[in-house]
Parts: sequence; C-alpha cells; structure tokens
Amino acid sequence: MRAFLTICFIAVVTVGAFAQKTETMTIKVYFLNTINDPDLDDCQDVKPTERKIPKTTGVAKAALEELFKGVTPEEEKKGFVSFSPEETSGILKSINIKNGAAYINFDKIVYKKMGSATTSCGGGFFSSIEATLKQFPTIKKVFYAIERSPADFYDWVQVGECPEELKNCDNRNFN
Repeated sequence: MRAFLTICFIAVVTVGAFAQKTETMTIKVYFLNTINDPDLDDCQDVKPTERKIPKTTGVAKAALEELFKGVTPEEEKKGFVSFSPEETSGILKSINIKNGAAYINFDKIVYKKMGSATTSCGGGFFSSIEATLKQFPTIKKVFYAIERSPADFYDWVQVGECPEELKNCDNRNFN
C-alpha cells in the first residue's frame, strides 16, 4: 500500500511540474454603452472593456473573435450592448493586415445574419470593429469586403463608392 501511495504522489508531482501554464494577454474590445448614452443617440461612440485571451501572434483576429462573442453578462450590467453571438457567428472569413490597414473579408452569410448592421445605429457594429482593431499600432485604417468584393460591402452598407485608398475597389488584399 505504501508503494502504491508513493507512486501516486510521484505521478501527481510529476504531472504538476510538467503542466504548462497558458500565457494570456489583455486586449480591449469596444461596444456601444448605455451608461453615458442611454438612448444610443451617438451610435459611433463605442467604449472599451478588457478581456484576457490566450497569448497569440494573430491578435487582430483574436480581438475580432472576442468582439463577435458579444457582451458578457458582467459587461451588460455595465451598460455595454452588442449584436448577439448568433448574429455574428461565422461572418468573418479572413483578416489581413498590410501596410497599416486591416482588410476584413466577410462571408456572404453576413447579408442574412447582420441585416440590421446597415441601419443607422447598426453602424455602431462597424465602429466597434474599427476601434477594436485600431488599438493595435500596426492598424491605422480598416477596409471591408464580402466574399473578397469591397464593392459589394460598400453597396450593402449604403455607402456606395469604395474608399479612394482601395483604388477601383481592388480586392487583392482580402484573402
């Protein structure tokens, strides 16, 4: 019996010694907030909340994934509001960071799931994306596409023309 207990003790100590602690990092995600703006009169005024995530080199994508999870119950108590995870699940196809810009490519499911994102206050969703990404010093601008088509995105959100920087709605950075 003593030998068995000794072996169990050694096994527990060995597993504990070799168990790796997951490193984390803190990022900010930005949401609309009803504390300072109860009626959401300014749908572009997003506020930060912090989240701890596993350390990663793909921090921009991880930040968007956190944003698309929506607000937690604790954040909701602090006045934060967002689209639900059901609405945002599966909409992100890819993100590419190049020359100070983030190129976000949405899946075509975004049309069905996020129809209200094109309303006046639904635009707060895109303000949340931009603020969340611009916290990183490597991102100064954000461009969007649906299925690699910036023209489709800017038409969908009723802006019309692609931003000048995309030169004739060039899609090569939306991979």
